Amino acid sequence: ERKRGFMEKKESKKTEVIMLRLPKEQKEKIFKIVEKSSYNNASELIRAGIEKELNLQMYKDNLKVITEAIDKILDKKFNDFLYSQRKLTANSVRMNALSTYIMGEVMKRIMGDELHEEFLKIIKSGRLKANYYVSRKVDEMTEEELLDFYNIGNIYRKE
Repeated sequence: ERKRGFMEKKESKKTEVIMLRLPKEQKEKIFKIVEKSSYNNASELIRAGIEKELNLQMYKDNLKVITEAIDKILDKKFNDFLYSQRKLTANSVRMNALSTYIMGEVMKRIMGDELHEEFLKIIKSGRLKANYYVSRKVDEMTEEELLDFYNIGNIYRKE
């Protein structure tokens, strides 16, 4: 048995004896581990193993509480992220609306009222189509509908 260090104190908890029967191979393994480790004796190693198992069982028993606490933290972080993404999207929508308005005004001044009226029809059609698809749940849409949504405006572009 190894000697305790100068600063180490002996455990102050009262201990009780439990008789433990092990196969010979396990007993030999325990003593080999003690020789190579920082444990002073087989009892310390066995107590440490029991403590680890008790802690594991405690965590398993409290897994629901732990999971709920982690979920709350993740929800808070995720909600903050979603809020920042909504702000980015809102700013993008504002910039797109401004760009569309400016483009319409430029077309009206350069190309006249007739092309400007056609441009407004295209914008109205695209807005109606986009609002229709944005208000629907993606998982309820067919592939054709999704493709149609992503191709909004293709007929007006020369791609």
